Amino acid sequence: MEKLNEEQTICRLNAFEAYDVLSDPFWREMHDQFGVRAIKLGVFVNKEKDMRRYLYHGDIFLTYKSVYGSTNPYAHIISMLLNKKATINVGVKQDVEKIPIYLTLNEIFYGALKKINIPKSDGTQCITNLKIPKGLPVNSEIVHDLPDGRTVIFITNDLPHKHFVRSGQNLISTYSVTIEEMMFGVQFIIHTIDNKQLRVNITQVITPSYQKVIRGEGMPAYGENCDKRGNIILKFKIEIPRDLSVIKKMICKTTSEMEDFKSLRK
Repeated sequence: MEKLNEEQTICRLNAFEAYDVLSDPFWREMHDQFGVRAIKLGVFVNKEKDMRRYLYHGDIFLTYKSVYGSTNPYAHIISMLLNKKATINVGVKQDVEKIPIYLTLNEIFYGALKKINIPKSDGTQCITNLKIPKGLPVNSEIVHDLPDGRTVIFITNDLPHKHFVRSGQNLISTYSVTIEEMMFGVQFIIHTIDNKQLRVNITQVITPSYQKVIRGEGMPAYGENCDKRGNIILKFKIEIPRDLSVIKKMICKTTSEMEDFKSLRK
């Protein structure tokens, strides 16, 4: 077998990765529009700004099989000698089962080794371990070889979280505030994904468009920059009382009454 030095190995791996990208209609289009760096960082795929990120599985034999239908480069020659029809799918990927998997924000934050049960055609289960990298973007596609010899593509989705919704590296949370809190401010504590308790003190009037940004407490970046983190973005929903008399009382408060109210809240 031919022995390759490190430079030749990297060159050959890059060639197989290039074929893997260009043979897929979606990733080819994204590559032509944005380039290879963009598809590896992630591209938005719809108006809802769902992001997909290209990840090469690194298995050159799997790529070879998608071209020639076998990992054996001499399969078609052997087949001809045995007078049998060879299975060759030149330039066409074999059908690969796509399986959605749902990840918690904790699994994405820390990274995880996830055990997954996949049903077989005979009714039994195939158990496999899937490595989840830190900061993995939503709608990522992970090509994975199962212990039973099948190849599948896992498509990642976020499970709902009690407090946060992920948007890129940022975590968005919405808090309800009363009319009094809207006018005079509010204090509360938020619990981060990594179990920190952060005290939030709002001292200004909260408008419907107001947002409080807590920098560096969001999700980790994916890849080499995993030490960098996004932000927590707090949005506010103002609870309007149904009883208009409550609103009138708040509007009609004198300056001294407002100061008294503030002192009571401290």
